[in-house]
Amino acid sequence: MSDLQWSLIVLALIAIGAVWLFNALVERRRRKVFEQRFRPKAGDASAPAAAEARTRMTTRTRPGDATVRSEPVFNDRGNDRGNDDPQDAAREMPANEDSGIGPTSSDEGIVEPDTALSPVIDDAIHAVVTLEPEGQISGERALSLLHAFRHAGRQPVMLVGTRTDANGDLQEPLRAGQRYDAVLVAVQLANRSGPVNEIEWSEFVAALAHVAEQIPATCEIPDMRETTARARALDSLCVPLDAQIGINLASAQNGWTGQLVATFAREQGLILRPDGRFHALDERGTTLVVLQNGDGGAFRADTLDAQQTSRLTLLLDVPRAPQAQEPFARLVDLAHQLAALLDATIVDDQSRVLTPNALASIGRQIEPVYAKLAEAGMPAGSPRALALFG
Repeated sequence: MSDLQWSLIVLALIAIGAVWLFNALVERRRRKVFEQRFRPKAGDASAPAAAEARTRMTTRTRPGDATVRSEPVFNDRGNDRGNDDPQDAAREMPANEDSGIGPTSSDEGIVEPDTALSPVIDDAIHAVVTLEPEGQISGERALSLLHAFRHAGRQPVMLVGTRTDANGDLQEPLRAGQRYDAVLVAVQLANRSGPVNEIEWSEFVAALAHVAEQIPATCEIPDMRETTARARALDSLCVPLDAQIGINLASAQNGWTGQLVATFAREQGLILRPDGRFHALDERGTTLVVLQNGDGGAFRADTLDAQQTSRLTLLLDVPRAPQAQEPFARLVDLAHQLAALLDATIVDDQSRVLTPNALASIGRQIEPVYAKLAEAGMPAGSPRALALFG
């Protein structure tokens, strides 16, 4: 091989390395920007510093992937787990509450939590496509043309109209009977299914651009690379905070009928929902804890008498349950109450008995997760957390 060929090969390798380094630096910068968007301002007493902890969390699923489950291990860094320390299964949980989107505003690209952009759009977790018609558009026509645009791939979409009334500029969910100056199509960047990707984004905006031609309206579309980079950064921020804790009730005898489980669950104030699980709710109707069939299969109101199970699981979805409602205390109380009523033993996923000390240890070590969620600008149970962890 000639010197010229060797020189070309070396130059090509240098060029490839330079491109790789440039892309890595850009991705790192974008991630830092996203972390700043969610980090509260210095001195904010509402966001306690997160204690160091080691936790294995649920892996988010991607299209075509099997559901991946792991067990979160709550133990102080550097300490060995004692006999009383539990291992509880982390599970994928579907969203069960309708959640609004928390308000934010942007200032030179930096989004601070708890400031208002609009009643429904959170600029930190949405990419917004703006449709500006040549004249006003009626809510009826906008809804008719955009009725199919409720999802962009796996991500939910909000349709928001902007108009002016006696009180000034107003943004609201599209509704009939109103006329709008513009329509904002807000695509959520990430949730438990992962981040919006290039294919999902490009297909969605291409279809939206076709609708804009029909209106007719100008269509202001955020850059695809920037949008998907934001989505990946947001997903990376959320994944380590996605903690779900399970406690099992194992039958000491031959198990229970679904009807018996339902009777005792309802006595404890739990409500059977269409997802086949019993929900413990707070006064606002937010789910704090769920009770599900540990043997698999959903509980159905019309088949409770025919159902049989020997294992029940109480689940706490940490990002979705407000810390102020003390959901873990509710979880432990339900476990003890139901264990007494059903003659059951409280165990982990390896059927090891969970002692009072073990349960207390979990309670103490969930605190760093709550602190990290608050520090990231998505306190447990907040509208932003409900959206991202849905």
